[in-house]
Amino acid sequence: MLEIAFIVAVGIFMIGIVTGIVVLVSVGIRREERRFQEERRFLEEHGIWGSPDGPGHYIHEHAADAVSSVGRSVNGLYVRHLPARVQRDLSQGVLR
Repeated sequence: MLEIAFIVAVGIFMIGIVTGIVVLVSVGIRREERRFQEERRFLEEHGIWGSPDGPGHYIHEHAADAVSSVGRSVNGLYVRHLPARVQRDLSQGVLR
């Protein structure tokens, strides 16, 4: 009987951990989405969104808060940076 109670307690604990991770990632993704929508709305109002100076990526370089940062790391999201010496001039299509 003690073994069954122990197994049930461990099972409930594991369900709590999994639920916590899912909630944390969901909240982080929602915050990233809301931040993107606010930025896009602002840039569209000022006519910047469709211009060549508009953003070419979806997520910001740095997360807005700790929850978004955890959500990014669990999902494996990051902003990749090219080395400084390998920059592509898109207007000419050559490497510098």
